[in-house]
Amino acid sequence: MKAVVGLGNPGIRYKRTRHNAGFMLLDELISRYGLKLKAGKGEYLIAVSETLDTAFAKPLTYMNHSGVAVRDILSRYHVSEEDLLVLYDDLDLALGRIKIKANGSAGTHNGMRSVIQQLDSDAFPRLKIGIDVDGRRDEGSSVDYVLSGFSRGERAQLDEVLPLAADAVDCYIRNGLEQAMNLYNQRQ
Repeated sequence: MKAVVGLGNPGIRYKRTRHNAGFMLLDELISRYGLKLKAGKGEYLIAVSETLDTAFAKPLTYMNHSGVAVRDILSRYHVSEEDLLVLYDDLDLALGRIKIKANGSAGTHNGMRSVIQQLDSDAFPRLKIGIDVDGRRDEGSSVDYVLSGFSRGERAQLDEVLPLAADAVDCYIRNGLEQAMNLYNQRQ
């Protein structure tokens, strides 16, 4: 079984923020596959596709503690780290771009830092969704930026990239990480 986990913050206050791009992509996938999220046995929402042999999940632990839920999901559903795909926002990647990686550090992302810490490993695939825009670095703190909403034009860019990112996740599930990286890291 595989697990696809979107990172974000629960609650209406955070729903449309940049930091919830992982949740937004997971919602796109849930809709695409006709699934419904339900409460898991831990601090997460989950939908399991028997056809795809994949669990789709949203941690409810808030971003900075995402790893607690991810560790629980892997344990409960007997998923290896290599079969985990984490979806999250990337402050160093331009809005409208995605990047799939086989492994790597957390960079400045506290949610990924939590996942890596809880798994005691960074050897798992991830799909980054770019949220950076020109001039962002002049507008104040990174925390304020990631917890802010998208402008109308930025949301339009995100809405264009989410189906492409969902295609990349589908490719990962059906054809593996290498093919997904080869096809989708070069498209942009």
